Amino acid sequence: MATLRDIKRKIGSVNSTQTITRTMKMVSASKLRRAQTELEKIKEYALKMEELTGRVVKNMPEDAHPLLAAREEVKKVLIVSIGSDRGLCGGFNVNVALTAENFARQNRDTYERVGMYVFGRKIRDYLGKRKADIVKDWVDIKKVDQDLVDTVAEELIGLYLSGEFDKIYLSYTYFASAVKQEVVFEEFIPIKTPEESEYVDYICEPERIQIVESLIPRYISTKIYYSLIESQTSEHAARMSAMENATNNCGEMVRYLTLVYNKRRQEGITNEMLDIVGGAEALRGT
Repeated sequence: MATLRDIKRKIGSVNSTQTITRTMKMVSASKLRRAQTELEKIKEYALKMEELTGRVVKNMPEDAHPLLAAREEVKKVLIVSIGSDRGLCGGFNVNVALTAENFARQNRDTYERVGMYVFGRKIRDYLGKRKADIVKDWVDIKKVDQDLVDTVAEELIGLYLSGEFDKIYLSYTYFASAVKQEVVFEEFIPIKTPEESEYVDYICEPERIQIVESLIPRYISTKIYYSLIESQTSEHAARMSAMENATNNCGEMVRYLTLVYNKRRQEGITNEMLDIVGGAEALRGT
């Protein structure tokens, strides 16, 4: 049975933990505001780029560009999974990693190879422990900039054009709100034209095919940049929510331990009073 000193020491430890989680929540809230500002800057551009690309390539033959041509037989697929290097953010990383793992498990008889192209130490470690085919991992990314996304875009385009993979999927966490983040899993390469996209017969200068050749790589790098920023924003929101829950749980634990401490202390006082009364009665009897 824990002594009063043990309970008091545990209350102090939980209070210290609560201070840490409250501070981490405040830090995550500050980072979330900055990430949302960055997301607002890129979001409209990324959506317009996707809409424009869909309109330009609609009704074009697949052989107009190698990134538009779907392979007749898909044997090898690559999953680009975006997570984080740090934990303490609830199920943020696990949800993305599980999406990739479940896809690989469900399609192991369909494809000869399911490769993983991962961002973040947590997803890399999770998939590595499960013997996943990790093609490349990006960790300790200090800042998402144009040089980074251009490098990633060139690598992914090269993996597809070289025939090493026949299809590439993209998986990241979409920031719906500060309390809601959703995992997105979608086909990335080859580029698919949305069926609902409107076809506009643009008068192109230079020729449409020349525009497509420069537009598609730009669209791919923009999509990667947007996905990384969405993921970073979702990470901060998930960590803020997780630290808020941890802070509340610490508060509940302190209240419970304080109640136990008071009950145990009252029991001790009562036992001491009974001993005193018993001793007095014994002395009186003699």
